[in-house]
Parts: sequence; structure tokens; C-alpha cells
Amino acid sequence: MLEIFAASVTTIDVVVVLSLLQLRKGRLVLALWITFLNLVLPFAGFVMGDWSADIFSVWSHLLSGVLLAMIGIHMLLQDDDNSMLKRQLHPAIIALAVSLDTFSISVSFGMLHLNKLLFILAAGALSFIFSCLALYFGRFLNIKNGRLLRIVAGLALLIMGILSCF
Repeated sequence: MLEIFAASVTTIDVVVVLSLLQLRKGRLVLALWITFLNLVLPFAGFVMGDWSADIFSVWSHLLSGVLLAMIGIHMLLQDDDNSMLKRQLHPAIIALAVSLDTFSISVSFGMLHLNKLLFILAAGALSFIFSCLALYFGRFLNIKNGRLLRIVAGLALLIMGILSCF
């Protein structure tokens, strides 16, 4: 269950970023790219986390907690400047920018030995659902800058990081 909650927290930024885009064409391609990357990057993160946990077995819970807390703090302090994404970029570049954080978060979850398959499948499914919602119904969501969603996700990751240290 923690894996599904973590996947939803890590993919919530998809809604924020994609709801700000004004795309008319290529929305499904972008959603599929994001889904693909949200399956591949967490897998790579889990592999890296498992490998790191074997090397740093004594410190893995503390290290993963610190990483999660730092990612949460980064989300809380993140700037609202999305000017890079307002230009028409290739869907793969936009998808990579939106999905890259799932790799770093997955490293921490790999260190904690969470259920890899459940997290990866949940991240992929939720990223597709969130992408389609934001791309097709973003104007109805009325998300101006997404600061509130980022604060909630950042606090959730910060709390998960602190709790995993103990």
C-alpha cells in the first residue's frame, strides 16, 4: 500500500506541469512517453537502490530517508518558472523532464526494499492517468501554478524520508 501512495506522490507533478502546457497535437504521444519513462526510470532507480543498499547496508535506511527528505525539501523550495516547457519541445524531452524525479525517488525506495513491481506498475498507471487528465482536461482543472500540489507532495516525501530514518 505504501508503494501505491509513494507512486501517486511522485507522479503528482505530472498534473502540475502538463496542465500548464497548451498542446493541441501530440497529447497521447506525450502521455505514452511519460508512462514509458515512469516505468523505466523507477526500475533503474530500484536497481541502483538495491545495489546501493548492498554496499551501504548499515546506512541504507538513513541514506534513503535523507534522500527522500531532500527531494521533499527541493519540491517545497522549487521555483514556479515553467518557461522552458511553454515552448514546443519534443514529447520525449518534456516527458524526461517530468519523469526524471521518479528515478531519484526510486533509488530511495530500492534501498528500503519496497515492492518493486507494485511501485513501478503503480507509477506507470498513475502517470498515464494523470497525464491524460492534465493534457485533455487541464483547462478544467484550473491549476494556475501548481504550488499547492507541489507543497503537499513535498511534505509527503519529507515525512516519508524522516519516518524511514527511524
